[in-house]
Amino acid sequence: MLTTGTPASRPERLADEDLIALLRKEEEAASGYQDAALSAIREEALAYYDRQPYGDEQEGASSIVTSEFADVVESLMPGLMRVFTGSDDLARFAPTAPGQEKWAKEASEYVPHVLMRENDGFRVISSLLKDALMYRLSGVTVDLEDVEDKRSVPVQNLTQDAIDLIVTEAQAQGAELTMELVELEEGLFSGNITIVHKRKRVVVDSIAPEDIRFSPAARDEDKASFLGFIKRVTSSDLVKLGLTQEEIDDLSADKGLSDEAAQRNEGVLDDAARSGDGDSERPLWLVVAYIRADDDGDGISERLRVVYAHGGSTAGRIVERVEWSGPASIALATPILMPHTIVGRSLFDQTQDLQQLGSVLTRGLLDNLYIVNRPRPVISDQVNLDSLIDWVPGSPIRLKAGARPGDNHIAWLQVPNVTGAALSALEHLATVRENRTGVSRYNQGLDAESLNKTLGGLDRIMSAASQRQDLIARTFAETAIKRLYRLIYRAIKRAATGPVAYWPRTGGAFASCDPSQWPDDMDLSVDVAGIGNREQAIGHLALVGSLQEKLIALQGGKAEGPYVTAENIANGAQKLTEILGYKTPGLFFQSADKVANRALPAPPPAQAAPSPELITAQAQIEILREGAAADMQIKREKAQADIAIAEFKARQWAEIERFKAGLKAGLQATVDQNRGLPS
Repeated sequence: MLTTGTPASRPERLADEDLIALLRKEEEAASGYQDAALSAIREEALAYYDRQPYGDEQEGASSIVTSEFADVVESLMPGLMRVFTGSDDLARFAPTAPGQEKWAKEASEYVPHVLMRENDGFRVISSLLKDALMYRLSGVTVDLEDVEDKRSVPVQNLTQDAIDLIVTEAQAQGAELTMELVELEEGLFSGNITIVHKRKRVVVDSIAPEDIRFSPAARDEDKASFLGFIKRVTSSDLVKLGLTQEEIDDLSADKGLSDEAAQRNEGVLDDAARSGDGDSERPLWLVVAYIRADDDGDGISERLRVVYAHGGSTAGRIVERVEWSGPASIALATPILMPHTIVGRSLFDQTQDLQQLGSVLTRGLLDNLYIVNRPRPVISDQVNLDSLIDWVPGSPIRLKAGARPGDNHIAWLQVPNVTGAALSALEHLATVRENRTGVSRYNQGLDAESLNKTLGGLDRIMSAASQRQDLIARTFAETAIKRLYRLIYRAIKRAATGPVAYWPRTGGAFASCDPSQWPDDMDLSVDVAGIGNREQAIGHLALVGSLQEKLIALQGGKAEGPYVTAENIANGAQKLTEILGYKTPGLFFQSADKVANRALPAPPPAQAAPSPELITAQAQIEILREGAAADMQIKREKAQADIAIAEFKARQWAEIERFKAGLKAGLQATVDQNRGLPS
């Protein structure tokens, strides 16, 4: 039934105090889940990685802790880092509609530039991967920050026209100017001009595992009712974000460093002692949260991005609150996916028991070797005990007076040597570890006495071992890395105000793109070429190259044909140089794009004959443009002439002053000589 009348007024949005209460409730639930389910595992994993004692060591016995967990992590990291940081072609954007080809190419070049060059991309990705391998879950955040690029320009003897020209050009670029000028003489100014360019910068930063917060029951990060992270800040940081000192003083700082943070940073003490009101370095907490809540009273949840500060208590202050569309700007990574949960499994879960067993076996082996090398003696009452206490190899054993060495006063206990059995058990554990993790001694170059030394046999062993590694790499690529690139793409678009220039990885000249013209989203694919050893990859590319040669022969020796193109060959050369470790293939080969453009020049577009009215309008526009350019050129040349004249005057005045000083000194010397004074 249709009704008429005054439309209902829009309900007021959720009050800040109600939103804070909801946020703190969600945050406490997420923090409780971390403390109950994950914190102890992470602390234990770090202790195993650092080979800390288990607590069951006995005095006088071996207390060695083996390094299975650390070995597996450190063996996987080089291959993963080569895959995810060795090439800027890791992720490629693809158009979703005709006409987006140019933007897809721009995004494929510019997004890696922002990650790896404008941010510390290597360290961010390293933290993301290593935290996940060690602690089950890791995170990275993408955000925007306001930055000011300041440049101070000293000026001397400039005319008003020259200063006006500087101001005009700066304002055309959207910059702010601060001028500290002094008029030395009529029409000439000297001093400093400070030019400030304000812009938004895309910031990519890793999140410590214990600082990640999400709803405990969430199965997917984008479907979680609460997803965010906490970061330690100071009172000074909150002042910069816009809070008043009175609002900051209301936040009690009753939350210190976590046990995990203290464990990672050995010897670092908590700075909670600086908790007085008004202290600019008082430690507080800032939370960046993406929460689903009914903000407009219609019964349907909206996603909000809320940044709020607190000191660990229930009180808080909202710094930023906006309705958020699209995915939360947080990417989470886990190496071994588990169905229906955000948190997967880590390599610590795969190797914890193996390191315990390896430590027990190694301790027993060493204790046995100690006893075999230094057996315990059985002695009679005729042996001087002092000579057996704290003895060193080769020292004599003294007998009491009257006792003779040949009367069997000393006998040595023979302990069975268990070295062979212990080494066999350790070898079995190594095999189990390889099967679980995919980290094989073959692809580390550690095996010296392999029975299967044929190239095909070793290749099959290495391929089987690398399948688990490839799965971990693919998991990272399709989850965290792909999401990270999408988040950077969205952040670039939010910060865009027009064209930007950057230095491409291929070098040659500056490239430019206009992210403000990009579509809201594009398809994205991540190319993970496996993390097997480099020799295997080179061999595979050599096989591809030989096939290309055969196909080129079928094409009559031409680089362009139905089977192979010049672009295909350039792609193979570029990938080979990247595997060899060179990040700038353009030093050795032309890029595939340049080869394609050179091989297939675009035909000139057909142009319709312009109308007389259009020709007249274009001519008038050109006349106006030339007039404006000529006027600007005249002003620029006048300013340059004024600058040259001012510099000439300054040099002449300096020369005159030097001449006056010399003349004055000569006259004074003549007067002193006439007076009989020494010169």
